[in-house]
Amino acid sequence: MTIRLRTAFFIGLGIIILWFLYIERAILTPFILGAIFAYVFNPVINFITHRIKLPRTLSVIIIYLIIVGVIVFLGAIAARQILTESTELRHFSENFIKVTKDQVHALPDWLRPEADSVLLSIEKSRFVSSSSLFTFFPRALSGFFAFLVFLFSGFYFLKDGGKIFEKIVVYVPHEYKLDIEILFRKINSVFGDYLRGQIFMIFFVATVLFIALTVLGIRFALILAVLSGFAEIVPIIGPVVAGTVAAITVLVNGQVNFGLTPFSGAITVLIIYTVVRQFQDYFVVPNVMGKIAKLHPVLILFSALAGEHIAGILGLVLAVPAAAAIRIMLEFFLNQINERTYSAQKS
Repeated sequence: MTIRLRTAFFIGLGIIILWFLYIERAILTPFILGAIFAYVFNPVINFITHRIKLPRTLSVIIIYLIIVGVIVFLGAIAARQILTESTELRHFSENFIKVTKDQVHALPDWLRPEADSVLLSIEKSRFVSSSSLFTFFPRALSGFFAFLVFLFSGFYFLKDGGKIFEKIVVYVPHEYKLDIEILFRKINSVFGDYLRGQIFMIFFVATVLFIALTVLGIRFALILAVLSGFAEIVPIIGPVVAGTVAAITVLVNGQVNFGLTPFSGAITVLIIYTVVRQFQDYFVVPNVMGKIAKLHPVLILFSALAGEHIAGILGLVLAVPAAAAIRIMLEFFLNQINERTYSAQKS
């Protein structure tokens, strides 16, 4: 098989694989989560394997047991607080809707239908209809099966991830093998560093904001902190929306320590969110994320929104490292083209 025919074969095979994955994208979520899990914890497994000299399979089992123990421990601590805040939030939303309905009647006639529509959609989202209960158990069973697939795939990605790549590289033509290995290592580094940095950012923001909101005596502190942490996944817009929601909650609720009024409490919350954001931008992001993506902020925002539109939450999480990987491949192929053009001109 000639080099040109072999290249065409691999390009066609790649298109078929991508087409098949697109068709079966509904079942890919647990496998992608397993791959993300492997990216995050692979350095820990490498450390245990190479420094402590334990077999890789045993190292993965140890990490699984530690993670399960930590989840159970943190879940036992946070479960009661989350349940309490969820109950309070439900009662609060019910009272808020009742009060708002009374205020809607004072609005102009042209604005009243829109306000009623918004309130109706909020009210419907809070209740579970009787018909939806029939679909709860199938969904629960499907979720449990997906969780098992996630555990299984994550285990083997951690255990055999490097071997999978080595088997793929075997089929690469010898003259391209070194370039492909270098390209893969760069992309692998971007994905791993970005995902680990993103998880650190979520935990950092959630922890700091939970402490600050608790000290201020703000209701729903844990829920607001967790939502603010996950809002970090959406670049630029996520933190702004999270801070706005927290400030509105303080304004509506009106419960703040240190004798602060609801308005001054909301301003204090906005200041706290701004300080946390600035601390991230100047200290955490440069040192933890290391400007991994090397993309313009507008391109980062566009990538995140496009990823969410294509694949939902997973697309939102993977969009930025995917865009960075595309940048690396474009730079690589452009350099190859320039080098060959220069060599041809020189000869």
